[in-house]
Order: sequence, then structure tokens, then C-alpha cells
Amino acid sequence: MCNRCLGQCTKSEIEQPEVDELWALFRAAYEQYQLEIVNGNKLYKRFVNDFISYHLPFFTDDEHLIRMHIRNLSSVYELLTERNDLIDIYFNKDSFVYENYVTMTEQFNTVKRVYDYNVEMGWFNDDQLDFLVNYINEEKIFVEDITVSELRDFFGCSLKKPLVVRKMAWFLLLLNALAYRDLLVRCWQKLIAENKLLQSNKSSKPVTITAISSNISRKRKDFVDDGSAIVPFNNLIEKLKLYVK
Repeated sequence: MCNRCLGQCTKSEIEQPEVDELWALFRAAYEQYQLEIVNGNKLYKRFVNDFISYHLPFFTDDEHLIRMHIRNLSSVYELLTERNDLIDIYFNKDSFVYENYVTMTEQFNTVKRVYDYNVEMGWFNDDQLDFLVNYINEEKIFVEDITVSELRDFFGCSLKKPLVVRKMAWFLLLLNALAYRDLLVRCWQKLIAENKLLQSNKSSKPVTITAISSNISRKRKDFVDDGSAIVPFNNLIEKLKLYVK
């Protein structure tokens, strides 16, 4: 077990019989995320790279321990870079305990990880889409006003070209709030990146999953109430749910 990782866990946590190096690594990643992302201004990509490179050296004559360390660190890297939905849920909590770790890694490792949701990001009826379009256009979120048809194709991941966004962070926070209230699938960030659904008006390229995560991490701390809910959108989502038939 990596002593460097264990050193970042409290004594009570280490004494749990289930504790292993992977738990220690995730606990250390949570602490660093809280310090550098939630309470700091570090770029998410830089946080990930710095964390992995710091924990990469492992000095021992035991080949098995070296292999296990590399495997555990690879798992942490994969979750940090590919499962931003889980990072957003668990690393923004006020605390990260062993039970959180167990639930998070179970969601990470099971077959339901991403691919059980078909190819659509979310499902809204015509009234809900019309309500969202009115809000989006009033807020001038996109460079050009969008239509109900375009928003339906966006949530259905079937756009022929990306929507050009003026207020990228604000729109991503809105999507994050919808996902938190179970109106979007867990893997919405991944679907946006894979299907090239959004493009910043400052860039000629579709946004990546790293850019999505960085935008949310940088801005969300200014708008959360309990570490999860995005305050400015609570009212909007409650109204949106009234249109469910």
C-alpha cells in the first residue's frame, strides 16, 4: 500500500478493515480537488495531471505491489478523465467518506456505466422544450436563437452541426442542474463531447469533455447551496416539471 496516499487519510479512516490503496488514492484526489478546484482556480486538466504524476513513482522490490499501484492509479486517472459525472456528484460534497467511495466505484465499474441509456441525453415533451427554448433565447445563451426542433435534436444527440454558444459556462451549469434533478442521463457530458453538440463562439472546434468539466468546476462553486444543487436554476426546473403530463 502506498504510504504517501495513506498519509492523506485520517487515522479513523485508515483503521477501517476495508481500506486499500485505491480508496486512499481517491481520498487523496478528493482532498486535492477540494483544495485546488472547489476552493481554488486551478484548471481541471492540470489538477488531474499533477495528481497522477505526483503519485506515479512507487519504490519497492515487490513486483506485485508495483503492478497493483499502476493498476489503481490507472483507475483513478480513468475516472477523473472519463467519468466527470461521478466527479461532479461525489467530489463536490462537503465530505468524502468510505461509503461514498464504495458507491462511486460500483457505479464506475458496473455495466450500467454509460451505455445503458441508448444514445439520447434526455427526454422532454413539446411543452417542456418550448419552455426551455424561450428561456434559452431570452438569456441569449446561443449566438443565434434556437428552435424547438434544434433543442430536441440536441437532447437526442442528432444535431448535424454543433450549436454555437455565447454563454458556455452558464449553459453547462443549466445542464448540470438538469442532470442533478434526474432530467438528463449521467453521461450527458460524454455524449455532448462524443457527438460534437456544442461549440464556443470563441473557438472553431466542438467542446471536449475536459473543457466541459473545467467550465462547470470553475463556475459552479459560486452558485451552489449544498454542494450539489445549482441555485439559479431551481425555480426554472420546478416550473419545467409542471409541464410533465
